[in-house]
Amino acid sequence: MELQTVRKNVERFIRAMDEEFYLNFAGLKEEMNTSAIFRRHKGLFDRRVLTDIKKRRTKARGDDKRKLRYLEHVLVAGHIEQKVKDLSDRNATMESKLKVTVRGEKIPFRLAAVKLFNEDDRELRDEIYEARNRAIDDLNVLLEKRLRKLHGLAATLGYRNYADMYSKIKKINFDKVMRELDALIKATDRMYRDRLGALMDGIGIGIDEAEKHDVGYILRAKPFDRYFRKRSAIPTLKRTLKGLGIALEGQKNVILDADERPKKSPRAFCAPLKVPDKIMLVIMPMGGYGDYDTLLHEAGHAEHYAHVHKKEEMEYKYLGDNSVTESNAFLLQYLTMNEDWIKSNIPMDQGKLQDYFDFVYTKKLFFLRRYAAKLMYELNLHKKGLKNMGAVYKRTLESVLGFKHPENHFLTDLDDGFYAAQYLRAWLFEAQLRRKLIEDFGDGWFQSTDAGDYIKSLWAQGQKYDVEELAESMGCEIRSKELVEDLKVHL
Repeated sequence: MELQTVRKNVERFIRAMDEEFYLNFAGLKEEMNTSAIFRRHKGLFDRRVLTDIKKRRTKARGDDKRKLRYLEHVLVAGHIEQKVKDLSDRNATMESKLKVTVRGEKIPFRLAAVKLFNEDDRELRDEIYEARNRAIDDLNVLLEKRLRKLHGLAATLGYRNYADMYSKIKKINFDKVMRELDALIKATDRMYRDRLGALMDGIGIGIDEAEKHDVGYILRAKPFDRYFRKRSAIPTLKRTLKGLGIALEGQKNVILDADERPKKSPRAFCAPLKVPDKIMLVIMPMGGYGDYDTLLHEAGHAEHYAHVHKKEEMEYKYLGDNSVTESNAFLLQYLTMNEDWIKSNIPMDQGKLQDYFDFVYTKKLFFLRRYAAKLMYELNLHKKGLKNMGAVYKRTLESVLGFKHPENHFLTDLDDGFYAAQYLRAWLFEAQLRRKLIEDFGDGWFQSTDAGDYIKSLWAQGQKYDVEELAESMGCEIRSKELVEDLKVHL
């Protein structure tokens, strides 16, 4: 297959997959059918194509080498996903159709997660939680088959294991990332337990006795709902973007899907259906702080993709290091932690500000530690296999986070391809990028069109450079020091 043909087919494949996922997770299509897409592109993921691209990459230099490495990554990932496509479709379809019964009421599995974190009655939360856990047992049957097959395929392609494969094709040094995360965990342990403990005291439950749903309920931030009005979320986003010189209502290439549908995923997402011409920004507004938090995060993705230069290479529009787009998402999301932004956009009582900032910084620390624990667990899982991994999942998450985790979440609390590492690298880089914006444009950088122009210049490159290269170009490095310092100042 000619290289240009491979490149064109990769773009067609990615766009078709993004549309399929969009339709299913937006609640517009119940059946997930990626199998048909893989069938149409069967030749693209043939071993001979992989071998050819790898040979080209080893001989190439400069920009050509970079593009071929990005191509190799997507072809390897596509090759193994093609082999498990039926299991993937069955799992997504099952999750979409699945209902749980609580006190005689049948609730869609995905919607039950939303109800779980909004329910004030702990006894009822427990019942919803247990009902979802029983459903997860059914999902795990498929997920175990799928993961065993993925592990076998990594070995067939000549890698030591699944972790080794993704370290090489994504060019991520897991040992280096884990050293930074170990330092973060140790430096923040007492702070984390004190601050989360103070939040849990609000509902009369100690960390040691708390279930996952108790912590999810606390992090739902219901005490601040009256300040984060459902009807004001989108106008606030528009006002924020306008400060950076972006008129959302004038962007024909960004389409906001905020409709409520029973089978729509409660997890907001961005679907770049055609970069940069058609970007779907999807959220299911529920009211409260979470709407603003997730809307800004996904808007970071959407604006990044929407501003990629039209003439940029396909590999930099659709491929590359996803830590880059995640760092852009965090950059906008964490405006909810900026005192100037809060005072400009959220009519919060002065007496509530300190409680609010205690909450948002504790939440950020929680997620940093959670994803560090997830990566620690995933490296174990993908190096050693499935045996006893439910117990390893429980032990690892509980040791870092302090509250109870059920063993049967060991496969549902998992993303393909070590995406946890992408998030963590994004958190580390976002701290450096935000520091630069504050140094150059002040604490109110989000109200500066000059800052907007600088950010848009980064967005225009797509994902040509990884976060380590971007950090180096800014005269810094990917490390946890700045994150820890920021947390200590505020907590």
